Amino acid sequence: MVRRSGGMTPEKIKRRIKEGRGQNSGGDYRPWITVQDFSSRGQANRELGWKTGRQHDLHSKEEREYFLILEWSPIVIDIQEQFPLLPLEKTLSIAKHCGLHHPADDKTKEPVVMTTDFLITLARPVGSFKVARTFKPAVYLSDSSVIEKFEIERRFWQEQGTDWGIVTEKEINPVVVENVAWVHTFRHPSALHPMSEKLIRQVARTLTEAVARNDRPLSELALDCDERLGLVLGSSLFVARHLIASRQWLVDITKPIHPSRRLELVGTAVVEPLMAEVVGE
Repeated sequence: MVRRSGGMTPEKIKRRIKEGRGQNSGGDYRPWITVQDFSSRGQANRELGWKTGRQHDLHSKEEREYFLILEWSPIVIDIQEQFPLLPLEKTLSIAKHCGLHHPADDKTKEPVVMTTDFLITLARPVGSFKVARTFKPAVYLSDSSVIEKFEIERRFWQEQGTDWGIVTEKEINPVVVENVAWVHTFRHPSALHPMSEKLIRQVARTLTEAVARNDRPLSELALDCDERLGLVLGSSLFVARHLIASRQWLVDITKPIHPSRRLELVGTAVVEPLMAEVVGE
């Protein structure tokens, strides 16, 4: 994808490179374009990543939805959003060779650094590999200017030997997105502060037994657990969300999860001591 940040100049491009944008990986990676680079983007937001432990800059509702799907996947080990196609001379050369129009800044008319929405690192039985994915609503795929930009992007990654593809809303399962969004904040035990790990373990044992043996709604069982253990109302439901996010409760993520309904567990991996990291990830 190409993001236009008004007033882009060669000097600004050099400054971003010097700042380390588009460099490193994991928690040390810095995206080429951040939410702060725009004065106002209604659908832009930042999410604390499970895989990286850093804030991810997501520039649309759809990008966030795809990000959540990547977060849930156990084979995804790193997510680098807004990855720059550098050096700029490479995409300029591709555009010239193919007779395509290279994206330029609306104000300065200077060529801009193109970006791919997500560079994803996937685990192999031994080692890992990267794939590049760009999100675009399907309605725009008939736009000739969009297709030109994608062709430059495709050829760039082809030269790198990296698989590149387009993701549309048709590849995003809204049920999975909604489920992961509901538990995402509670992945790490620290999100349950001021509850101690000992207390979290106690709630986990009590609630796991109740969910496994009852057909009652999750919210009712969580409320019973709060009252039984003398907790602030809502505490046990937060722990339930943590157990799902950390895969200590194994669920079918493709089925809607509603606190007002019975939660069906496929299995459990509640362990002692409570692990801060995903079991088996």
